[in-house]
Amino acid sequence: MNSKSLGTFTDNFYQEREDFLAKSYPGLSKQRLKDELEQFALQKLVNVDDLFESQYIPSGKNPITYFFDCLMKAYPLEYIRGRAHFYKSEFDVTPSVLIPRNETEILVEKSVELVKEWTRKSDEIIRVLDIGTGSGAIIISLLQEFERPIEAFATDISKEALLVARRNYFNLRFTIPRESSLNLIYTDRMKDLSSEKFHVIVSNPPYIKEENDREFVHDQVDSYEPHLALYLKDETYDLWFVDLFKQVHNSLYEEGMFLMEGHEDHLENLADLCQNIGFSTVEVLQDYTNRNRFILAKK
Repeated sequence: MNSKSLGTFTDNFYQEREDFLAKSYPGLSKQRLKDELEQFALQKLVNVDDLFESQYIPSGKNPITYFFDCLMKAYPLEYIRGRAHFYKSEFDVTPSVLIPRNETEILVEKSVELVKEWTRKSDEIIRVLDIGTGSGAIIISLLQEFERPIEAFATDISKEALLVARRNYFNLRFTIPRESSLNLIYTDRMKDLSSEKFHVIVSNPPYIKEENDREFVHDQVDSYEPHLALYLKDETYDLWFVDLFKQVHNSLYEEGMFLMEGHEDHLENLADLCQNIGFSTVEVLQDYTNRNRFILAKK
């Protein structure tokens, strides 16, 4: 068998499948592919000192072979590594949670601003809730930004997702002030928190209509990411959000703030529904590409 270096194999792999890789992994460059492979090798305790110069012979027992096999199935890179970078940290991710996106970092940035407003005008402990936390990336990233104690809560309807969030909180606890806390709760939206009050509530809920919007979802997302966190039934879409907005409104302190990510095609309508619930102000905010992406509402 003619052997070749891993670097040569990777170059050939990329060149021979460039169209497939471009479709499955939009924007994936050869260099990023090598970077991801090197990070994967590190996690698998493979010596990376001369990784791409070393001889590579495909084998079912070789973790590098697993990496390339997953690529051929268009399996998300973040799930292959089990890690995703978001905001300022690396988070564990599994197919039980959505892969955090760059635009959702805006949700963290805006949430930090809202919490800072409360810290300037109140000496009490600020209480924050993240609805549909998934990997916990949003709420953990927010907690990392404050030296002052924050009492945080996060909910999810998926027990498997909460296990991932709990692991991320454990792994990143050292980056959060000792006096702050995070309570992870298994429930639908915030049904088991009706007696609690919060200064700021954030959410990146499922917001894709299962039938109407699905054709526009990337095949890789639809195939591998959790549908529970992606889709809502078309016929109950508005009602689902009305119920959410009512729960949020009832659980915010006066002048409390709600920030939610949503679908660009539906946010204007959802903002009207939110306004009808009784919020004093409701506005739609844009993402990095100037598309409607968030609702900001004040009680």
